[in-house]
Amino acid sequence: MQLLDWPFLDALQTGALAALFVSFGTDALSRRDRMMGWLALTCLLVGTRHAVLAIGTHPSANPDLVDRAQSILVLLGFLALCAALTRLFPNHVPARFPGWIALAMTPNFIRNLFLSHPSLADTWMHHLSNVVYLVGCGLIILWTLRARQDGDPMGRRLFIGFLGVTLPVVVEVAAFSLFNLKIRLSGFSLVILAMAIGTSWQWLVVSTMESRIRKAEGEAEVWRSLLPGNAFRTDRPSASMERLFGNAWTERIKASPDAPLIGTDGVSYRIRSRLLHHHDRLGWYERDDDTLPGGHGFLSGWTVGLGVDDAAESQRLLTLLRSWGADVELWGTVPPREGPYPSVLLWAREPSILAVWREDDLLRRRPRWIQIGGPTTEGPHGRLEPGAPEERVRLALEDLLSRR
Repeated sequence: MQLLDWPFLDALQTGALAALFVSFGTDALSRRDRMMGWLALTCLLVGTRHAVLAIGTHPSANPDLVDRAQSILVLLGFLALCAALTRLFPNHVPARFPGWIALAMTPNFIRNLFLSHPSLADTWMHHLSNVVYLVGCGLIILWTLRARQDGDPMGRRLFIGFLGVTLPVVVEVAAFSLFNLKIRLSGFSLVILAMAIGTSWQWLVVSTMESRIRKAEGEAEVWRSLLPGNAFRTDRPSASMERLFGNAWTERIKASPDAPLIGTDGVSYRIRSRLLHHHDRLGWYERDDDTLPGGHGFLSGWTVGLGVDDAAESQRLLTLLRSWGADVELWGTVPPREGPYPSVLLWAREPSILAVWREDDLLRRRPRWIQIGGPTTEGPHGRLEPGAPEERVRLALEDLLSRR
């Protein structure tokens, strides 16, 4: 049998496949990626095959043993490649495909383990094994084409590569079957194929991760938008946090993430946060009502706007409202034309306040308000005289809020 002894080419293929085995194997172990693991095993087996061929050119080597070993190694490498493809195209390559190939390769195992080389049975079993290789490559190309037609990103990237790298396999089979000539160039085919699969798989993994990151960031922004005034990130500036907790609010939260913070309004706030990255944190704050006097009063949870000209009367009403658990916003004598709007308003001026709010659809918002002093007018609001005693104020609020 004629044999082309090109130890340099075998050694070159061995080195390239060994490098790919180390690269793919490390990636497979670090990410627990089975597809990359099977691809690394393929490179190892086929690389070992070419190492055996390179060593087999030494005069002291047994040619028959070398031929049997390389044949079994390339068969195992092809089975490992088939297993990798089942992971690469799970919707197109049947999971039992490696088992089918192993069963069809039974003659190859028989000829290498039990038959003498060369012999008539050995030759025909070898031809039969080569036919199985060709059929397997044809099925791989067919399934890759279907994956491409179905829009699979790996199918689109790898179809041309699979079509091209099968050429050395066909050349090897044709050279042996027609001219009884062995040309060991399929290792280069596997190098190109493995590099194409590995880089394409890495691209797919990175693209998938980037897509998930963008989706997670978008979802996080949606969740943060549900608490527009209370959410914070210590790696971003926040005007509301600076107004409430001062310029050093980020350092205070990083130093004691679970400790409550006292705001500039004198109220204690609980901080709910989680580690974002490194030392930065993401979370929100909420008022600690347990630290407020009257925090569980009948106005707990209500926001009351207070606009009274007289400073003493304003302070008296402010104390009463807070003792009943209200969150009070001091409006002064000029109401804001834009929000936030309180749930209840105590207003010691003309009902012209309605003209201010009518610009922003008063009927839709239907604010509750109590007029203190001034002319008596009809409407859904309540009315108190200036200096009304505590019981009258409480009764008016309870009537207005239907809390009796």
